[in-house]
Amino acid sequence: CCGETEHFSGCLICGAPVTYSVESSVKTCSICHKEQLTNAVCENGHFVCDACHSYGTYIPVIIALRSSTEKDPLLLLEEIMDLPSVHMHGPEHHAIVPSVLLTALRNNGERMNYDTALSEICKRARQVPGGTCGYWGAAAGAGIFMSVMTGSGPLHKDAWPFPQKLVSVILSKLADVGGPRCCKRTSRIAIEEAIRFYRQFSSVKIPLSSVLCKYFEDNKECIREDCPYYPVNK
Repeated sequence: CCGETEHFSGCLICGAPVTYSVESSVKTCSICHKEQLTNAVCENGHFVCDACHSYGTYIPVIIALRSSTEKDPLLLLEEIMDLPSVHMHGPEHHAIVPSVLLTALRNNGERMNYDTALSEICKRARQVPGGTCGYWGAAAGAGIFMSVMTGSGPLHKDAWPFPQKLVSVILSKLADVGGPRCCKRTSRIAIEEAIRFYRQFSSVKIPLSSVLCKYFEDNKECIREDCPYYPVNK
C-alpha cells in the first residue's frame, strides 16, 4: 500500500520518527487520504491511519497461525512478529496477542471452536483504537482473548470479572517495567501474564519459554537494560 518501500520502524512512508502531541487533531492519511483524529504524525508530516498501517498484515498472520503447531505462546509470538508484514510498532499487535494466545491453547489441546473464536478476536481487536498501542493495546488484546474464552460479556455476571482482572494484572506489570512504548515488549508481557492467569482455570499444560529480544536496534525508544527481554539481562 505504500509503494516499493515500506519502513519497518518509524513512519511507514519515510522512516522518520513518529511524534506524539498532547492534543489530537484531524489529519489526512498519506495513503488512503481519509481524514481521522490523531495525535501521531511523523517528523516530516506524514500520517498513516490504523487501517492502512495494518493493511496486508492480518491475512499472512492468520494463515501462519492456522497452520502452526507451536505449543509455546511466546515462541509462537516471535514467529508471528518475524513475518515481513508485521512492523516494529502498530495496531496489528492488538490482534496478534489474543490470536497467538488462542492458537497456543488450541495446539495444547484446549477444546474450542477455533475458527469462530479467531474470527471474533480479530473483529474485536480491530476496534481497539490505534492510539492506545503505546499504553494498553496489548492488555486490551489479552482481555479480548479472556473474554472470548470465558464467554464474558457486559451482562454476564460470573464471567465478566475475568477479563477485567487479567487486564489489571497486565497493566500493573507494564507500569512496573516502565516506558516509553514498545509493542514487542508489551506483547510479550501480555502473553506471559495471560498464560499465568489462564492456568488458574484450565488443566491444559501450556509451556512458556524465556525469550530474548532481537528488535532493540530497530526501536529508537528501547529502554535497553530496563527491559526484561533485553539480551544482556539474560
